[in-house]
Amino acid sequence: MLTPSPKPPLRWLNLLVLCLPILVCVTLVPWYGFTYGYDTYEWIWFGALMVFCEMSITAGYHRLWSHSAYKAHPILKSIYALGGACALQNDCITWAADHRRHHVYADNNDKDPYSAGLGFWYSHFEWMLRDFESTREDYSNVKDLLKDPVLVWQRKHYLLLMLLMNLGLPLLLGLLHGDIWGSLFLAGFLRLVLSQHFTYLINSAAHIWGQRSYDPNQTARDNWFIALFTFGEGYHNYHHTFAWDYRNGIKWYHYDPTKWLIKVCSWLRLASDLRFCSNYRVELTRLAVQYNAALSKCELLIEPANWRDSIEHEYTQLVDALNQWSQAKQAWYQARSTKLSVEIHHDFELLQSRYKAFRSQLHQQQQNWHSLLHSFSHLQTS
Repeated sequence: MLTPSPKPPLRWLNLLVLCLPILVCVTLVPWYGFTYGYDTYEWIWFGALMVFCEMSITAGYHRLWSHSAYKAHPILKSIYALGGACALQNDCITWAADHRRHHVYADNNDKDPYSAGLGFWYSHFEWMLRDFESTREDYSNVKDLLKDPVLVWQRKHYLLLMLLMNLGLPLLLGLLHGDIWGSLFLAGFLRLVLSQHFTYLINSAAHIWGQRSYDPNQTARDNWFIALFTFGEGYHNYHHTFAWDYRNGIKWYHYDPTKWLIKVCSWLRLASDLRFCSNYRVELTRLAVQYNAALSKCELLIEPANWRDSIEHEYTQLVDALNQWSQAKQAWYQARSTKLSVEIHHDFELLQSRYKAFRSQLHQQQQNWHSLLHSFSHLQTS
């Protein structure tokens, strides 16, 4: 009988820093609330600092520095650096180094720092508590960040910034309000623990529950419910497929306040060069996943009939319609944005009509495809 290999030694400093606030939150925070109560001022600052911490991680640590999804003004970078220290998730250079390895080696238990293949508990919390080989410091993949003066400054003064943001700021807010303990417990401890574990849900829950519409070969999943707690990061299968996109939720109705913040910052000229994946490429990727899944199911049908031929035909028709629509859209947009006169572009209206016709054709093909998949989904397999 094989004996399980011993677990790596504990990182006692991490254990203390991460678990002590939890202990305070499950004991002193509710005790103080029941005994003395928390008022509106303290709850407002709790919420404000929650948003500040989470957005600094999602928009700053994650989408700006880890994935270079856009460029930011030094003022915005400095705000993110302070918020990251307030979130107490390590300095950004270390955070990004771990995260970039996570994307390169996703689900590889030996190389992914927080591999979901090792279970919920490991990917959510344990990877920070023990000296695993995959979590050893390695900055070879963040040489670009080591040249960023804001991050170099944050890393150099991280301990001081962490203490100022997590203890100094809540104490100051309490001093101004006349209730130091109330502000410290809410804006300090409870805010810290919740903001941390909301972020950790991206590493754990977002790799367990949800849909894999863009890449079924990895554990990352899209989950709108998780997005509510993670400021839009719950659309994780899309993110792992198109990591450089400044958005995670690509539909207008997707709850992704991080992308809204980045967009607003671009209007204020605090952010620029926002990178995003074209609708054409996104749709083509999603269709390929549906097509391959349907072909795999055809091999298991009890009565295969001509389903494979139908699926191949409709898929080919839809891809052709998608290509024609994309080309017509690009031609029309180029003509519309030109600085030359309409007389020179006498075919502008023709391009517009052509684009609209291909758009209608694409919508019809999409309906045919969805109808076929709906019928196909009810077939029995062996």
